Amino acid sequence: MANPSIYTVGGTVQAGGGIYIPRQADEELLGLCRSATFAYVLTPRQMGKSSLMVRTSERLRDEGIRSVIVDLQELGANVTAEQWYFGFLVKLEDQLMFDTDVVSWWQEHEHLGVSQRLTQFFEKVLLAEVEGQVVIFVDEIDSTLSLDFTDDFFIAIRYLYVARATNPEFGRLSFVLMGVATPGDLISDAKRTPFNIGQRVDLTDFTLEEALPFAEGLGLPSDEANQILRQVLKWTAGHPYLTQRLCGALVAQGIVETRFIASLENRDVDKIVTSTFFGAMSEQDNNLQFVRDMLTKRSPDPEVLTIYREIRWGKRAVVDEEQSLAKSHLKLSGVVRRENNVLQVRNQIYRQVFDYKWINKHLPFNWRDRWERLKPALPYVAALVLFSILMTGVAVYVNDQRLIVQDARDREEQQRLEAEAQRNEAKRQARNARTQQKKAEEQSREAQKQKRIANHESERAKKGEEQAKSAQQLAEERGTELANALDKTKTAEQLAKDRQVDAEKQRDFAKVKEQEATTAKADADKRRINAEILADSLKSQNLLASNLELDALLAGLKLGKRLKTLNKNVEPKTGVLAVDTLQKVIYGVKERNRLEGHSSLVLGVAFSPDGQTIASASSDKTVKLWNRNGQLLQTLQGHSSSVWGVAFSPDGKTIASASFDKTVKLGNLNGQLLQTLQGHSDSVNSVAFSPDGQTIASASSDKTVKLWNLNGQLLQTLQGHSDSVNSVAFSPDGQTIASASSDKTVKLWNLNGQLLQTLQGHSNSVNSVAFSPDGKTIASASFDKTVKLWNLNGQLLQTLQGHSDSVNSVAFSPNFNLEEKPNDNDKFNKIIASASYDNTIKLWNPQGQLLQTLQGHSNSVRGVAFSPDGKTIASASFDKTVKLWNINEQLLLQTLRDHSDSVWGVVFSPDGQIIASASRDKTVILWNLNLDDLMAKGCAWVRDYLQNNPNVNESDKHLCDDIGISR
Repeated sequence: MANPSIYTVGGTVQAGGGIYIPRQADEELLGLCRSATFAYVLTPRQMGKSSLMVRTSERLRDEGIRSVIVDLQELGANVTAEQWYFGFLVKLEDQLMFDTDVVSWWQEHEHLGVSQRLTQFFEKVLLAEVEGQVVIFVDEIDSTLSLDFTDDFFIAIRYLYVARATNPEFGRLSFVLMGVATPGDLISDAKRTPFNIGQRVDLTDFTLEEALPFAEGLGLPSDEANQILRQVLKWTAGHPYLTQRLCGALVAQGIVETRFIASLENRDVDKIVTSTFFGAMSEQDNNLQFVRDMLTKRSPDPEVLTIYREIRWGKRAVVDEEQSLAKSHLKLSGVVRRENNVLQVRNQIYRQVFDYKWINKHLPFNWRDRWERLKPALPYVAALVLFSILMTGVAVYVNDQRLIVQDARDREEQQRLEAEAQRNEAKRQARNARTQQKKAEEQSREAQKQKRIANHESERAKKGEEQAKSAQQLAEERGTELANALDKTKTAEQLAKDRQVDAEKQRDFAKVKEQEATTAKADADKRRINAEILADSLKSQNLLASNLELDALLAGLKLGKRLKTLNKNVEPKTGVLAVDTLQKVIYGVKERNRLEGHSSLVLGVAFSPDGQTIASASSDKTVKLWNRNGQLLQTLQGHSSSVWGVAFSPDGKTIASASFDKTVKLGNLNGQLLQTLQGHSDSVNSVAFSPDGQTIASASSDKTVKLWNLNGQLLQTLQGHSDSVNSVAFSPDGQTIASASSDKTVKLWNLNGQLLQTLQGHSNSVNSVAFSPDGKTIASASFDKTVKLWNLNGQLLQTLQGHSDSVNSVAFSPNFNLEEKPNDNDKFNKIIASASYDNTIKLWNPQGQLLQTLQGHSNSVRGVAFSPDGKTIASASFDKTVKLWNINEQLLLQTLRDHSDSVWGVVFSPDGQIIASASRDKTVILWNLNLDDLMAKGCAWVRDYLQNNPNVNESDKHLCDDIGISR
């Protein structure tokens, strides 16, 4: 029995109770949502976008992923920007049920612009209250095209994507845009960056295999129903709406004429197509009305109909071009589709409704007028063409006969010449034969002569051979006698050697045993010494925890003195623990190593080249300068927004700061503002000095890198990226600049602003770029979970794969030089370190081999740094710690835990004795690794006490006698 209810010709399949048919787009969109990738489904009407959206939302809900569906048509068209944005948040609140009162929150933040309020709401409310991943489906986005305030809405969505680079929480939020528009339509202001994020998902027409479930609704036996479905697809080519509309019409016809539907033929289907879609019915069908309006009323360019006419004509392939506005509009109307990069009319229904007569009727007037003016002259033109064809035929015939006669003459002359040539060749061969005969006779006489000479030489050779045999026999007899004598001598020598080897083996065995005993004793002593140092460390820490500060300090000084004496026997991990203990005791008793003064999170930290000054960059809009003792020297003010990064010039006299306020500022060590580098149109994300200190490079979200001199003069603007530039670096020789961008590429430039190479291969935003110390290799770290190594010619050398999440940072070991010959000790010398959101640091060699995975952090690793000697790695993590790792031993040396919030960056001082870490807790902490300096500080505080207190032991009185003065 027929079942017309399975066919959906309006609204979603789920709302109408119809049958849902999965396509390739289902799994593609679900996969993108699972991975929190921004996506868009921008196709013609009635292709199944909304049904796909509802089904994907249901599947995400089944997997525990929160999703929201917002239909922008519900927000209205005759509303203010305030009402429209607030309505959007209300739709979110209806489905996610926030604890926050949305109305009150919106009113409390009315001092902000509507788009900024929207992004603030996502960050402060949605991500704070909703755990896990959230996917927001935005349907009917084409309803915004008539509004003059929605550019900011799509710019806000792009911001939420870009902000992932600085706030990992945004990685839980993704958007899927649905509607009849192109990405270029979403932001209409040509002065603003186009909407260029997200991955496109294409909705295709049904194939025969996909459409087979529709046959069940026809109420016929399987074979007959499938045959009818094939006839339907011949007209619709699988278009979702047209296919179901025609199937529904067939069923409706069958309800009236049951016998007719049971014996349906091709011509009967054609009749139902005609009565459903053609003639006056074409004016009533809403899908055909939509296509008609897109080709006429909503057409952005008269060229649309001209191109469509060329496609329908089909004499010449019309290649698809994404940048063509007219061709994009034709695809969006649905009348054509792309097949193998060529545009074709989508189906036979569209081909007949929008035929040449319809095209000519709706073409611009000048085309129709020109045609009408040519029509009266057509009979004369036809007669002229016919006469020309007849005369051409006669001329061709006459010319053919002339050519035949000429060919016969040419063949006769050719045959005469060939006969003459053959006679001449015969004469020449006869002469050659006589010459060859004479030569053969001469060679025969010479051969007889050589034969006689050879016979004579053979006789002489036989006599010489007999003489040689006699001499050989005599030599063999004498050789046998000599061999016997040598055998006896060798036997005696071998016996002596065997006895000597036995004696040497006994001596070697004794030496081995002696060495094993010595080694065992040394190992035992080493284990005992390390155990005692660990015990002394714990004792000092316990005394400090018990508020016995003086006793803890004395115990710590004794520990440090012993550590210096037994330096070779102390394991690296034990030594770091002891130094850390002494630092905690000294700073806990007398001096603070926490640099406090910023009023917001610290985003970056840097040492001056001489290691005496530390610069910290903060969201509080300032840069602060400190000395090694933690004293605040200067506060550099002037920025109007967060300072992302800070760098010292090579001579240490100039500090450059990069800010969200679109500027770079140059200051000196006295806190004086020297220059403000203005010219960027968006946030400055990174700043770097050239090795000679004469050039500053700044990377910006405005898609450019700018080069400046120290006087603030703009030298070059490096243009070519299609998205934000996240990082910039100079090569060691200062001749090449590398820039890393969210457009998935790294670009290499020279100082004249010329683009040298574009390094392509990443599949997501590139976060960081670095040159190797020898300047031969570039490393790029990306959101696509990989690090790639390149040479200066742009050739991809290696892809370092192994991380399970985005890679934040990459660094080369200080002694990385590919020109040096490798040796057995090089395994952990020439290495690359990568830090990732997957909570690990990975170490790689230049061949792309994974050497080690350093595990221990419980949250994302934000940064990684090598000590100047290349033996230690420091890692900064969102788990509030800094960890120190020994490279050669591949072990965790120490975990530094004094921060109370995420650690954003870590850096070694040039002498490797101090580590500075920058944190979200608004502080910088200095970690002193210099044992001598710590000992000197401790002794400076207790020296008088030791010398003048009568209760001090005699041995303790001289504890600090040989300890110098701290810096």
